[in-house]
Amino acid sequence: MAFHDGSPITAADAVASLDRWSRRKASGGTMRARMDVLVATDTLSFEIRLKEPFGLVRETLADAIQPTFVLRAADAKTDPFTQIQFTEVVGSGPFRFVHNEWVPGSRAVYAKASGYRPRPEAADGFWGGKIARFDRVEWIIMPEPTTQVQALLRGEVDGLDLPLVDLLPILRRSPDVVVKVLDTMGSQAFFWMNAAHPPFDKPAGRRAMAHIMDQAQVLTAAVGNPEYQRLCLSIMACGSVNESAAGTAPFARPDPARARALLAEAGYGGQPVVLLDPADQPIMHQMALVLHQLMREAGINVDLQATDWGTVVTRATRGDKPGPNSPGWHMHPTWAPGRVVGSPLTATQLRAPCGLPNFVPNPCDPELDARRNAYFAATTPAAQKTTMDALQERFYEVMPYLLAGQFLAPKAWRTNLVGVVNASEFVFWNVERK
Repeated sequence: MAFHDGSPITAADAVASLDRWSRRKASGGTMRARMDVLVATDTLSFEIRLKEPFGLVRETLADAIQPTFVLRAADAKTDPFTQIQFTEVVGSGPFRFVHNEWVPGSRAVYAKASGYRPRPEAADGFWGGKIARFDRVEWIIMPEPTTQVQALLRGEVDGLDLPLVDLLPILRRSPDVVVKVLDTMGSQAFFWMNAAHPPFDKPAGRRAMAHIMDQAQVLTAAVGNPEYQRLCLSIMACGSVNESAAGTAPFARPDPARARALLAEAGYGGQPVVLLDPADQPIMHQMALVLHQLMREAGINVDLQATDWGTVVTRATRGDKPGPNSPGWHMHPTWAPGRVVGSPLTATQLRAPCGLPNFVPNPCDPELDARRNAYFAATTPAAQKTTMDALQERFYEVMPYLLAGQFLAPKAWRTNLVGVVNASEFVFWNVERK
């Protein structure tokens, strides 16, 4: 085993990388808090010793969404909160990143890594043998959806990562294109609610939104194809091992009358509620438009503010009080991959922290955090199920965010591209052009 610069990969590299990663990533930090020792025991082995039960060590280390990439120890020992200043990105996989051809926001280039030795097993998702069959792979950024589709139909590109659902019928009509869902769990759509300001500073105000929500309307507008959408009230992605129905019965269908009663209980008196609309993101834009209408029908005075996603992200990290000429906000749409929100370990939006110096829109709720931590200590599937149900019941009592359903995002590629791996995302290994 060697890095692309020829230096050997050792346990010291792994330990330094895990140490840095566990200080930055939420899932790694959860394990780190329960870890006593992380140490290399020989050149190719390391040991993790825990100081309290943690039943998710393998899931943490093997997380495909927040992976434990192994860096060279010299790089990994950079302060965890200081960006590593690479003059060349040195990895160890089947492709190497061509740093001098990288154009941020436009193109990334990967070249076949000479000397890489794949595992002898067949590829299976992100596991198994990773064989580089192309000498060069280019990842091109094309923001305009119609341009993407036309480029694929003309053979100017080999595949599309996220084609617009509305344009899939055009792709399906072509005998030269494959349209397929690789990530069969899909993604979960939801709305952040800012618990720092009325009316969402009280659980009653947040629960009111769950009685206003109509997932069928939201998904029809945002996705518009029953094949790719699914109603889902489980806080862990539907289709995941942690899917649960606990606590969902009162929210099975919209109840505007109950919503109005809860808003009154929360002290809402007609003040403007700022709903941010990322108009440059088609799915989230439609989510915002539908919720805007549902909120108005329930008697809420909605201030719908159309902007771009970058501005939404910037404003969402601030704690300003909403009001005239303020960047403050009450709600905004977003979504997350089901493989992130399929476990309390990686579903960091479930956190209900108290007293953090940085702005977090979720409510402070020690009980929700305690139930999430109980899941981490569970060491059997039965115990995990029990703790998961208890966690979800508490979620529906305090309602830190608003679920809006689940959707699938198909990929598309030319029929002469063969060997595409079912890895939930496009990966470059094992693929070749016939």
